Amino acid sequence: MFRLSLNELDEQAYQIRKDLINLIYQAKSGHLDTSLSLVEVWLGLVNSDFYRYDPQNGAWAERDRIFLSEGHACPIQYMVNGLLGYYPKEEVFVTNRRPDSKFQGHTIRNLEYGFENSNGSLGIGLWHAYGAALELSSRVFCIVGDGEMQEPSSLGLLAAPHNLKPCGNYTLIVNNNGLAQDSAVDIGPLAAVCRAWGWHVIEADGHDWNEIDRAYTEAISDTVNPKVIIFKTVKGKGGDPKKEGKLGNHGKPPANDAEVAAYVEGLEAGRK
Repeated sequence: MFRLSLNELDEQAYQIRKDLINLIYQAKSGHLDTSLSLVEVWLGLVNSDFYRYDPQNGAWAERDRIFLSEGHACPIQYMVNGLLGYYPKEEVFVTNRRPDSKFQGHTIRNLEYGFENSNGSLGIGLWHAYGAALELSSRVFCIVGDGEMQEPSSLGLLAAPHNLKPCGNYTLIVNNNGLAQDSAVDIGPLAAVCRAWGWHVIEADGHDWNEIDRAYTEAISDTVNPKVIIFKTVKGKGGDPKKEGKLGNHGKPPANDAEVAAYVEGLEAGRK
């Protein structure tokens, strides 16, 4: 169950998308399309009534943890954590990508700001999160990309709970937007492979609040097995309709005011 109404969630999603468009255009750098695909997935998690956090005490021992392994999606983390009150969102806009900034092109671990891990090379964050889950009683969530799940290190992680130690507090969240940098991504038998290794597999629409709520509720209800939620998402969701779900836009910010206007026009047209 969410802490907010669906209308309030829609409004948050709208504002986060608008901020992402402006943030990445201002910086002339950043992965807008990937970040847009994760808006509902991320907001649904932090607005779930079970999710424990304290923006006034980022190192609170009893907090739930979100590890971002799909590190280039960090702009969505920056904007959501600002929304949650870890810092003013204006700080992100003023300092984003500057040499001394806490908001770089990939997340740098900073508990005060709610960043659990540093990231970069794909396939590493899954292991950071698994190690944390082994040592903690709190819930640990790790967000990964579908292309990232093709990395050997990622596939090796799937066998870890079976061969090393199970952890019922670990949930892997797969952003299945179907597109990598320059090719389509077919996750193929990922769900079957996870089930074979003892994972509780949940599949859901990553842009439907009711589906997201169902998925997270089912995940936290199983306290014995590791979980993997495969969220079907759309790359560039809610932005320029000509670029939504299309190849060729990975890591490309809007090039000019006209492209920003196209993103905003698409966002406004899809506003609920």
